[in-house]
Amino acid sequence: MSITIDWSKEYETGIEIIDEQHRRLFEYFTEIDRCVESGDAEKVSEVARGLIHYAISHNSFEESLMEKAQYEMLDAHRKTHASFAERAEGYVKKLDSGVEPMKLAREIRVDIGLWLINHIKREDKHYVASVKKSLDQSFVSRMLGKIFG
Repeated sequence: MSITIDWSKEYETGIEIIDEQHRRLFEYFTEIDRCVESGDAEKVSEVARGLIHYAISHNSFEESLMEKAQYEMLDAHRKTHASFAERAEGYVKKLDSGVEPMKLAREIRVDIGLWLINHIKREDKHYVASVKKSLDQSFVSRMLGKIFG
């Protein structure tokens, strides 16, 4: 593959569940590489679809955390995610229409990979403080309730 798209600590948000999901997305890129190298067109199509669906559901999960945290830029972040989902679903339609899966999988890998890297580094970093505070407060509230309940 011409462009390396690997997980790096620089993409960590410090929110464990989000970082785990981001790492899983990067694992999908590696899986696509392996499928392309092996020439398994059926498997590459399956993995590419999995990547797309996982990325869209991850974005929804992020939005739910932002909503719970009352993140002030949620609407703008949602619009970014919606635009991504529209583009990503376009790839699913291409896969469904019989476009050559190996070539398309490479395109999906690069497009989604570069989008994800940019999104994490430029957009996600803005919600981290709000979401962390919300998660910490939820944890503290639960623990206090258990202790003093």
